[in-house]
Amino acid sequence: MTLPVRKETLTLHNLRAMGADGPAFFLDTAQRLGPDFRVGLGPITLTVLSSPATLQQVLQKQAKVWGRGSAIDGVRPLLGNGLPMSDPPLWLTQRRTMQPAFHRSHAPVWADVVREATTPTLEALTPGERVETKRLMMRITRDVIVRAMFSQSLGADPRPIDEAFEVVEDFIATIAVNPLSLPLWVPTPLHRRFQAASAFLHARMQALIDERRAQAAPPMDLLTMLLKATDPDTGTGMTDAQLRDELMNIFFAGHETTANLLTWTVALLPRHPAVLARLRAEVDAAVGVRAITADDVPKLSYAAATLREVLRLAPPAWMFVRQALEDTELAGQPAPKGTTVTISPYATHHLASNWAEPDAFRPERFLDETSIDAAAWKYRYLPFGAGPHVCIGNHFALLEATVVLALLLQRFEWTLLDEGPLEPKIGATLSVKGGVPVTFTRRR
Repeated sequence: MTLPVRKETLTLHNLRAMGADGPAFFLDTAQRLGPDFRVGLGPITLTVLSSPATLQQVLQKQAKVWGRGSAIDGVRPLLGNGLPMSDPPLWLTQRRTMQPAFHRSHAPVWADVVREATTPTLEALTPGERVETKRLMMRITRDVIVRAMFSQSLGADPRPIDEAFEVVEDFIATIAVNPLSLPLWVPTPLHRRFQAASAFLHARMQALIDERRAQAAPPMDLLTMLLKATDPDTGTGMTDAQLRDELMNIFFAGHETTANLLTWTVALLPRHPAVLARLRAEVDAAVGVRAITADDVPKLSYAAATLREVLRLAPPAWMFVRQALEDTELAGQPAPKGTTVTISPYATHHLASNWAEPDAFRPERFLDETSIDAAAWKYRYLPFGAGPHVCIGNHFALLEATVVLALLLQRFEWTLLDEGPLEPKIGATLSVKGGVPVTFTRRR
């Protein structure tokens, strides 16, 4: 079997389409040619995968063969060799070492952290004031991850951190949609800003590590758990450099992706009033006016289904790459060492061959997971990746989003200030163009 190739009169046409709307370009091509295909982009050719069978081959059956390799070297100055960036044997060591810190047994603490970090920001909202949802959610999820990691805030002025991450997002957005990006060593203005932002963020993380190591009775937060964590086989802990890399990955992935999930949710719910009404009724019945706790989260099944449906329609990680670490094969064809493939969760989530009415917003499809063959579902739904490299923080992210959404529904109604079509904004993750401006009105 030969993978079909999307050919245009000029492959620069494909390059422009990719830059304008990468998710739609991959989906359109998958619908025209089939879920796995090759596409010319200027002088290069991408291999794009979105069929469940091929994804299972790459992400599970041959996970040891298809790793990160050098395909993501562009962001290593920021993220180093953290868990999402590494391959075996380092990946296996880090996964075993870090897994206990992300176990579901920590849910009661997580729920309290999310509630306590979110409530002051929501209480400070002024009814009727124009609010850009993306900025609001970035602030909330930043405060949550900082509280969870470090048991503290970023201080009186968190703007330098926020500004550094805006630079990072601009850089990743550029390389995500432009495979012809210049190497990082070329001193363009964006490259210089990215390298300066990375150095600043590394210094802040190292200062927090140094401060924590000097404490006689440190708080039992994520940083302390990782400082104490050891490989169960060797008893070895992490070096400062490795710990800093892991903290950078958790901090970056731990607030950007969840902020986008919540932003899309706020944008979609007023467009689907029946879903919104059912959500409000569920939160009112399960929580009422009291403080939400971890014990309430299992009662919010429709909220969880709604968030999963938003992740299906608008997966923050709309694409990612894998590289062959040794000679192998793909779809019956040779794939020499160094072969890079692009995986498109967005296309997988929107293909009619994988989902009934794929463009419809129907949270009900996630209410009865027992009706779906578990193995097949994993590879046609992958907002957190799939296989052994599935995101280690997926349970934390879903619990965080559920608690924040419940707090929002408990306290507010909101009105969209722009009811036009939702347009994606391609950055480090998939966000909404315009940031979703709204006004909030207190319910109680």
